[in-house]
Amino acid sequence: MSDELQRAKANERRRVRRLQMVAALGGVGATAGVLGVGLASSSEGWAAAAGVVLALAGLGVAIASFPLAGRYLPDSDTIRVENARGGYRDNVQKKRAVSMALMPLTSLFLVYQGTISAWAIAGGQGESLNWMMVALSPMMSAVHLMMVAGLDNPGDKKMKRLLEDELTLSFRRSALNAALGVALAGMVVVFALGLWKPQAAVAAMPGLMFVTASAAGLRYWQLDRRAAGG
Repeated sequence: MSDELQRAKANERRRVRRLQMVAALGGVGATAGVLGVGLASSSEGWAAAAGVVLALAGLGVAIASFPLAGRYLPDSDTIRVENARGGYRDNVQKKRAVSMALMPLTSLFLVYQGTISAWAIAGGQGESLNWMMVALSPMMSAVHLMMVAGLDNPGDKKMKRLLEDELTLSFRRSALNAALGVALAGMVVVFALGLWKPQAAVAAMPGLMFVTASAAGLRYWQLDRRAAGG
């Protein structure tokens, strides 16, 4: 085994440890954010204020963990180590597709809170926490769609070369077309809902954005599985 490969393996172990630490930090932040939202919505006075602070701090940490994690994404040492094992590119593309399929599960609670908050705001009863939840819910859907479109980390040329080829680009087009179809159908439903009850149409928008992004991610994962023969 060459010294260069030994160094690459040591660098790769260090990168994975740091990425795991950032992921743990993001998980702690998300948990604190959820607990803060629960505390703020079920308490009054100083406890509610503490819940809002905890929610903002936790969600801020969770959001900050994304660009921080970008510093520890696979690099040239990762490619060198994995190429020694074989099949690295296919493995990276498979993990990417699985993450797109699972990401909607991580945002279900925010979408639920966003729907409730949108209903309250449309009914003239919105508070600061409601506005915060309404803002966060579409952000998660936007991040999901950016992943499908390949816009989540445009500056990483090494990762782009691993993830993009003719097959994955066709997956992306099909996934975004599926999302467009779902969005158009959903807009018709929301329009009809608004004619009946405008407040319900406003409350349905976080759900429509969630379903649109989820359709794109699930379609991409389905095409990846089909290509792999799964």
